[in-house]
Amino acid sequence: MLDNNRITRQIEEYIAYKHSLGYVIKIESQELKRFAKYTRDIGYDGPLTAELAMRWASLNENFTRMYMARRLETVHTFAVYISAFDTQAQVPQNGVFGKAHLRTNPYIYTDDEVLSLMRGADSLHSPDGIRARTVEAAIGLMYATGIRVSELTFLKIADVRIEEGCLFIRSSKFKKDRLVPLHSTVTAKLSEYRDFIESKVGVRSEEDCFFVTSYGHCFNIRAFEYAFQLIRPLVFGDAAKGKRLYDLRHTFACNTVKRWLEAGEDANRKLYLLSTYMGHVKPGDTYWYLSATPELLSITARKFEDRFGGEDA
Repeated sequence: MLDNNRITRQIEEYIAYKHSLGYVIKIESQELKRFAKYTRDIGYDGPLTAELAMRWASLNENFTRMYMARRLETVHTFAVYISAFDTQAQVPQNGVFGKAHLRTNPYIYTDDEVLSLMRGADSLHSPDGIRARTVEAAIGLMYATGIRVSELTFLKIADVRIEEGCLFIRSSKFKKDRLVPLHSTVTAKLSEYRDFIESKVGVRSEEDCFFVTSYGHCFNIRAFEYAFQLIRPLVFGDAAKGKRLYDLRHTFACNTVKRWLEAGEDANRKLYLLSTYMGHVKPGDTYWYLSATPELLSITARKFEDRFGGEDA
């Protein structure tokens, strides 16, 4: 078995390059290191070839087609990079095993449904009232800002800059910091929540968790998702399954574009603003959160008819 080889060195270079750009690529790094180990195990010290990538992607007969597609996609992305430096490297064809990712159809919540979910927090077991109040405030903040669940639960008191009217999101996805401006109604609610928590647990440090659960313990992702699962049936009954906490982020994106269109603004030109606000590296990532809701389709159809005329034109 080789201790090192050409592909291993190239993969280490690629991972270091991606990290220098701020990408975490944890899963991608793990897969590429497995690929590098495979080439060493078989004693291979040549350039990347399409045949080698295909063989590794389908190495185990128990692999699902989607998993094989994801393995091949990972090597394909690396191959595109390294082929610019190694003229002998081949780029394997992507999509041979089908789609590598399936998009779960998000549920876009209405205003009334979100308000009902927030009110549903009162049904949660909450010995000192903190858990119920926290879940209500957390759902409202996600709906108002579209921040990630992890970003919300990681917020420190110092990060919720009520007087400045913004959130400071620290080292989130891609290890980037960003400021998230808040509407005055949101800062007012956050101020009320902060005062309520202090009335229960006393004055806290700037580095303490902003959102806490019973007895002042930090509110975490698992606790938030579990509480949401308990609340969903109260609002949606038997149709609760499949409606995710993360869909509030999708809802925020769709509602933002809807408001722009209703105001007659160019949503395509402003998408960069939404992309930055949501913490995306590029607008293409933001498109993932947009859905063709009936409201958006209605606005689009109306604008099309206004410009090109309807059936009677």
